[in-house]
Amino acid sequence: MKAIIKTSLVLLASLSISCSGWLDVEPKTEVKSDIMFESESGFKDAIVGCYILMSNSSMYGRELTTGFLDVIAQQYSIDQNGGDYYRIKNFEYDKAETIINNIWSQAYTTIANLNNILENIENKENILHPTHYNIIKGEALGLRAFLHFELLRMFGWGDVENQKKACIPYVKSYNKEITKQNTGEEVLQYIHKDLEEASVLLEKYDPWSTAKRDESYILPNDDKFYTNRMTRFNYWALQATLARVYMWEGNREKALSIVQNFINNRSQIKNLDWIKDQTINNEAEIERDLTFSTEHIFRLDVHKLYDGLRDLIDPDYNSPNPNYKLLFHTSEYAQELFEIADHVGNSDYRYTRLYTKTSSKYGIRKFYDMEKYKYPNMMPLIRMSEMYYMGAECLNQQGKTKDAVGLLNTVRRNRGIAEDKMIPEGITSKDLTKEIEKEWKKEFLGEGQMFYFYKRLGYTKLPNSSQLINEKVYVLPMPEDEINVGGREPNSSTDEKK
Repeated sequence: MKAIIKTSLVLLASLSISCSGWLDVEPKTEVKSDIMFESESGFKDAIVGCYILMSNSSMYGRELTTGFLDVIAQQYSIDQNGGDYYRIKNFEYDKAETIINNIWSQAYTTIANLNNILENIENKENILHPTHYNIIKGEALGLRAFLHFELLRMFGWGDVENQKKACIPYVKSYNKEITKQNTGEEVLQYIHKDLEEASVLLEKYDPWSTAKRDESYILPNDDKFYTNRMTRFNYWALQATLARVYMWEGNREKALSIVQNFINNRSQIKNLDWIKDQTINNEAEIERDLTFSTEHIFRLDVHKLYDGLRDLIDPDYNSPNPNYKLLFHTSEYAQELFEIADHVGNSDYRYTRLYTKTSSKYGIRKFYDMEKYKYPNMMPLIRMSEMYYMGAECLNQQGKTKDAVGLLNTVRRNRGIAEDKMIPEGITSKDLTKEIEKEWKKEFLGEGQMFYFYKRLGYTKLPNSSQLINEKVYVLPMPEDEINVGGREPNSSTDEKK
């Protein structure tokens, strides 16, 4: 990639709003922006197209979830014959240069598409229903903030002292001018601004918002555009993102306020609830909801997700030859993580249902597909459980250990863990911190969250790794072309050597 501002915009037209309709379209089907944005359907197609870009294997279809990010977070064991991922696990980022460059490029390409929507939606109230105008604009603003925050968490510093250094560019316009590099402090300010503006729009118009409606409110949904709100950046996805931002900034008080508001309103959010019992006898495999989809606050429907991950998660991939690319847990590690010796995890759905177990290697079953399976292609980006985990961390930090235990046990109870194995209310704050980390590792396996968790909390050593961790690991190297062609300041010592 030459510099992010030179990335061309891809706009797909003449598409149905359904995910399958989008995904069947060849990339060559392109139209000019002025034609795309002459109708409501054009705006709908454009915003859905951004989610499809995000589902690319360079992003949440692989590398920002099950692949690269979880590999460097030491979430798996990898065979020494496993190729680049084995070396990437040891933080040899020169082996991940293409992966990292593609993450950067695909993220900014998606941002360019969002900016084109935002620039074209102004003064289009005459062709857009007010609900369409406000929700599409709110989603575009919210996603722009969401993606910049993801980039900040990868390519920026996690500590307060470095927030005044040059970081990533926050791109807010669609043109050929090179956007200047912003400091981490400036990026966070822009994120807050976009989220604040999007929140006003979505709170009033998003069907998932629990705010009181005006009498004039109408939700035009004959084409099912607003069905399954968890598949798009909805009001509560925005609130959860804002809570993440506050946690990153160390403002746990504001993060906790958002979490408590979510918990208080959760029962009013349509189709959002804890997963049903996964231990039903004789339940057919096609009925098993392996990603706990009823708990997704925000997810992507990724076309042929299993096919894109199979080499990483299926022990039988490449059979009859060994699958050296498999990302796995050893049986010993899995039993330790889920506390099988103490009978804690014996009934935990995450242990009993989400592994493909061989004698020595446990593959990650979460994203499997099978004939007539009812829940395929789902990649969660924000879960209900994360809100409870963030709340537990905030309360524990405030010394309200009993309340923190209550939130953590709510999730554990809904994972099938027996009542007599709940975390005791009298646990020390230090031990509860360990339990919170353990729950994160169980819950988000294959979803790319642990790298951010460790970086935010400043871990100097990661589980399953003997190496000391510093900015060379936590700050991903900026693509070389961004420095040589785009004129960026290097963001790490790795970049400076190029």
